[in-house]
Amino acid sequence: MNAAKTTKQGSQRKQKRQTSAPGALATHPASAALGDSAASPVSAGLQVSATRPAGAAPRESAVHPASAAPEVSAARSVPAELHVSAVRSASRAAGGRRSANAAPRTTAGRPGAARKPRRKTAAKTPAAGPKQTQMLPRKLRGKLSVIISAKNEAKTLPLLLKQVQRLAPAEIIVVLNGCTDNSFQAARLCRQATVVHVPEPAGHDVGRSLGAKLSKGDILLFLDGDMVIPASELAGFAAAVDGGVDVALNDLDGLLPPFGLSDNVTRCKLYLNMVLGRSDLGACSMTAVPHALSRRALEVIGYRELMVPPKAQALALLKQLRVEKAGTVNVFKQNRLRQDNTGAGNRVEQLIAGDHAEALKAVLMLSGANAGAAACRSSAAGWPPGGTPYDQDQYHYSNL
Repeated sequence: MNAAKTTKQGSQRKQKRQTSAPGALATHPASAALGDSAASPVSAGLQVSATRPAGAAPRESAVHPASAAPEVSAARSVPAELHVSAVRSASRAAGGRRSANAAPRTTAGRPGAARKPRRKTAAKTPAAGPKQTQMLPRKLRGKLSVIISAKNEAKTLPLLLKQVQRLAPAEIIVVLNGCTDNSFQAARLCRQATVVHVPEPAGHDVGRSLGAKLSKGDILLFLDGDMVIPASELAGFAAAVDGGVDVALNDLDGLLPPFGLSDNVTRCKLYLNMVLGRSDLGACSMTAVPHALSRRALEVIGYRELMVPPKAQALALLKQLRVEKAGTVNVFKQNRLRQDNTGAGNRVEQLIAGDHAEALKAVLMLSGANAGAAACRSSAAGWPPGGTPYDQDQYHYSNL
């Protein structure tokens, strides 16, 4: 009887402590359905979170499920589905936030299975443009010599030389024509390059002639130091000569306006090709880069004649060399604007027009087999008897 009395007093004291505990709330519906008021750790967590005032910031519960378990030893086990539903209802009541001690969400209806974080996939890099992916043609059978003329091109020379090296040339010749900047130091960065430094300006196209004389290759590719042209675009000119073409020209016809809107230089080029019976060449000219020559063409034309590109082209056609278009490189966008090549009637325009006049003189002299034919042409053109107006100093191309 004493033991029964002691048990009854202990249960009364325990019930009194539970009812007098601060913050105690009504039993959760989920636990009430099972017959326990405070047995489940989930209900203990809900009691703590429900004591927060409305609008208060969420705070981690002071009652851990592990500490609550020893106090209620005879608690019934609550199914995992009820734990999850109780946590979800409590999170909705608390403004949609999950409790710090909440059970993990289930995936695909499996209790207790934590949701795996999604793996981040690396962003796809855009495909490279055609200039980067375009492969160079097959290896050349002949040796390639690249000749670069430059005047104050310290910024673009290193970039151009990198593209030239991709062609695997046998030699690179850089002719510095009256440079006053750091072009010499920039050219020396390329160990393969043979640098020819001319302190004073020697003439507009003299660098090509000098470089051709020093070259030893079977294919001669001519470039200007102010234009950085990709190797994939340069390779076509070398490949054309390697395939049997003597003079490979840059085809600019598709980039030019109609004849009525053309400038004087373009009309000179068109007229010279028409006189030589090669209207199909349009405005293609050795004046423009890039262009390439065969060793045979250099020997037939002569390296000295390269100082006057239109005349060299006329000689190539008159001597039945194979002159063809080899590709299109838009040099108008890259052509460096200088004081002497801008504006109507600029110095370079006058120089090129005079070069074409000298080329026409060579055509008349070489094509006129006898004096009678030359006299007929002079009379038809209205020139003075005994020659052409270019025989007189006042009509020399350098004064035009």
